Amino acid sequence: MVLIPGIVAIHDEMIGWRHEFHRHPEISFHEHRTAAKVAELLRSFGLDEIVEGVGSTGVLGILKNDEGPVIALRADMDALAFSDQGQHDHKSTADGVTHACGHDGHVAMLLGSAKYLSFSRRFRGTVVFVFQPAEEVTGGAKHLLEQGFLERYGVQSIFAVHSFPGLAAGRISITPGTALAAVDNFKITITGRSGHAGAPHLARDPIAAAGAMISRLQTIATRTVDPIDSVVVAVTSIQSSSNLHNVIPESVRLKGTVRYLNPAYGKPVPMEMKAIVDGVAAAHGVIASIEYKRSTPPLINASPACEFATNVAKSLLGDDGVVQLPPMMGGEDFAYYLQRIPGVFAFIGNGEDSASLHNAAFDFNDKALPVGASYFVRMVETSLPL
Repeated sequence: MVLIPGIVAIHDEMIGWRHEFHRHPEISFHEHRTAAKVAELLRSFGLDEIVEGVGSTGVLGILKNDEGPVIALRADMDALAFSDQGQHDHKSTADGVTHACGHDGHVAMLLGSAKYLSFSRRFRGTVVFVFQPAEEVTGGAKHLLEQGFLERYGVQSIFAVHSFPGLAAGRISITPGTALAAVDNFKITITGRSGHAGAPHLARDPIAAAGAMISRLQTIATRTVDPIDSVVVAVTSIQSSSNLHNVIPESVRLKGTVRYLNPAYGKPVPMEMKAIVDGVAAAHGVIASIEYKRSTPPLINASPACEFATNVAKSLLGDDGVVQLPPMMGGEDFAYYLQRIPGVFAFIGNGEDSASLHNAAFDFNDKALPVGASYFVRMVETSLPL
């Protein structure tokens, strides 16, 4: 591992930023304190332009050095709405909010690269540092794109890294092709006729229909989809209109998620779900409806960009420091950027004994900070050579 000395020199500073962000987490589209701190630091680094309020609470930092190509580097800023159960001195001070997905570390790494590059200027072209809000609700990337920052600055490629538990701290994984799944969400409402639990024949039981519906939905992945492909149809919430032990409720609501790696399943899966919902409802004498919402598309790392990013990572970490994780069923709104321009979404190891992402005890591994920042810097220097 041969990291950039100027990045290693500001490791402690990056740790300080990261811990401050962890102590003061903010949920999606409410990253006001975080964004203000980011903008303050970018100004102190001497960037050429700082744009605040992008996509609601996002921040762009623009660094120019002569004419040349334009590259963007992205970090997400939002936290999750549950309490921090970590055992560290930088524990969240916000009630019911914590950085359990590593976004505090992502921001600190990008700030570190911005500080170094603003001083070194060892590139020819423009770097756009993208501090994005609301990745967790998969809306932030779309908001930024709708405001046209790619067109405004002529961005030609974009790169990001995300913390990954289970991978040795500081190692980088780059998966060519489809790396993460599409994320769709659904809500099914089943309406029957309420009644006394001791006289079920006088009611139309939506719970019985819901049970049959849940079981039947699982056959989509096992009987409708090619076994070579991966599709998940998961019912994750069941809510009844009654919580009494002796009442058959009037209605039941199911919520869940659909995941798939192959975009071709984006149309047939919801169609099959509707057919199942309608069929089961008819068989049980109830009324049912389904609301299906598309959230993010599959995240696809284009092959030429992957080869480039892999070589950049290996120049820092050596061949053994760069791995290729298999595709996963998690989702990321970075996929929206990759639908528009080339780029790569990489993972950076958080340690083999790390708590999982979205776990209340998760904490970003500070050892990864100089690795991620060096990766960003080397990406810029290699993409925009003097």
